[in-house]
Amino acid sequence: SVLLVKKALAEVPKNGSMAVPVRDVLEDPLSRERALMKTLEQKEQELNDRESRLSAEEQRTQALKQEIVAKIETLKALEERLGASLEEEKTSENKRYKDLAKVYDAAPPDKVGSMLEKMDTKTAAGITMNMKRDKAGAVLGYLSPQKAIEITREITRVSGKTPSEIGRAHV
Repeated sequence: SVLLVKKALAEVPKNGSMAVPVRDVLEDPLSRERALMKTLEQKEQELNDRESRLSAEEQRTQALKQEIVAKIETLKALEERLGASLEEEKTSENKRYKDLAKVYDAAPPDKVGSMLEKMDTKTAAGITMNMKRDKAGAVLGYLSPQKAIEITREITRVSGKTPSEIGRAHV
């Protein structure tokens, strides 16, 4: 122990003062850790804010999706109703053309030809399609070539068949 004291005295500077490390009282030994903690807290807040925005956006997207699905269902229902209504109208129109065709079948072909010549192409085609084949052929002979072509085009457009297929259908 005496040796330790001698050693300690030997280390004392010659001027008699001991060198004691000076510590800055304002220096915070945990300042780096505190700065890091503050940065982490800011990042956490940014992530929380971002998560809140994403959650709100997800809810809005889900609401829009439900709205779109509801509108699609409404449109499908409307489409079905329109389809049924259109089919009814088409059936009714076909019945009118059939009834008119019976009347025109009873008239002389030259008179029917002059009447069809003055009609719109759609109506003339509807009547001609529903006439007896022989009578329709005779009537077409009394039409101008241009009107006969227009009626034939309308018949093929409506039926989706070639003229020869239409002729076989009237047999």
